[in-house]
Amino acid sequence: MPLMVCLFLGAASFLRAGTFDPLSVTLQPKLSIGSIPVWETRSNTVPSIHPESDSVEIPAPSLSSQDEIGCFALTVVFQDNGDGGPVVEWKSNQGDLTLLSAGLGENGVALGLNARTLLLPQSLTLDGGTVRVSFAGRFSRLVSTCLRPARELGVAALGEDFKPALIEGDHQVLAEQEVSGADDNPQSGDRTDGYVIHADLATSPLRLDLPGSGNTTEFVVPLADKPVGSLLQAEVGGLDPESWIEISINGESRGILAPYPFLLNDPAVILSPQGHLQVAGWRRASVYIPARLWLTGENSVILTLHRAADDTGAPVYLKKIRADLLFSSTSTKTGTVTNSSSSPSGSPETLSTGSLYGNPSPLLFHASSPTPLPVDTRP
Repeated sequence: MPLMVCLFLGAASFLRAGTFDPLSVTLQPKLSIGSIPVWETRSNTVPSIHPESDSVEIPAPSLSSQDEIGCFALTVVFQDNGDGGPVVEWKSNQGDLTLLSAGLGENGVALGLNARTLLLPQSLTLDGGTVRVSFAGRFSRLVSTCLRPARELGVAALGEDFKPALIEGDHQVLAEQEVSGADDNPQSGDRTDGYVIHADLATSPLRLDLPGSGNTTEFVVPLADKPVGSLLQAEVGGLDPESWIEISINGESRGILAPYPFLLNDPAVILSPQGHLQVAGWRRASVYIPARLWLTGENSVILTLHRAADDTGAPVYLKKIRADLLFSSTSTKTGTVTNSSSSPSGSPETLSTGSLYGNPSPLLFHASSPTPLPVDTRP
């Protein structure tokens, strides 16, 4: 049975139909409420701002009264100092409160400008109500909120793990975990997937521009055999759209860790008081690495931040960093990749368990040998 997901329509559809217009409330640098869309005017209600309780309330109409809208999604933009972030609740028309997120922010990671999107459960919002965003004692760090209606579609998903829940135009598909409002608990450790080994370089957030690091972080990736191709993937937070992260493999520059495209009308895209475009929250990024750059034995992977002239100097973080390595049928049968390590600023190299190592033993492999990739023998 296909999964049910919600789909945001593109900007052209917004301008043409109006049925799927977003409802935005801006709090910083000044208070403003965007145009009230058709779906909101039918309920004769408008958003309200309550500085005395450090909260914003946005009414949502009953879904049963809508012909095309199947669900709602809320995007909150805020300054994240690593202390939990805003709380999101749903208030029914009878006054009952349901906690949707106890905190949208990163715990212990001062990411700076952050953005989170929540998919409001249809079972909860069917009869209408109000979504409430509060940031107790830190209301000045709440930048904006945006409630967007979406269509509900049936979508099939390949693979066992990925469960799509929200499609934002043609640029990004968000999984259930990402839009649930819960803390992100990514899977750590190496794993195999057919012909591919997903080598875990760093799961938890790490800062790329630590003082004294020269804006550089190095990973050491030991390989028992050379892959035939690979991708380096990560999620990036705090990176100015004009700045970039250079990737070097064994001393040779490969290019830029390229973030995925974003929509210019995304609620996470904001303008600074100086008119500089910024993108809040985490963005997926990747770069292809040719097979010729890898060596048998230890490989040096260096990530270097290059700041543009107008970069404000905000901290830049990376998380979920991994090397996806594709192997052929000529690969060794006894294991192909060992634990990798991060060594920013000359710090000691460690295993994913936190213990130090010098020259890892093959017994430390924590991913089994991948299924061999067939060699094309056609003339």
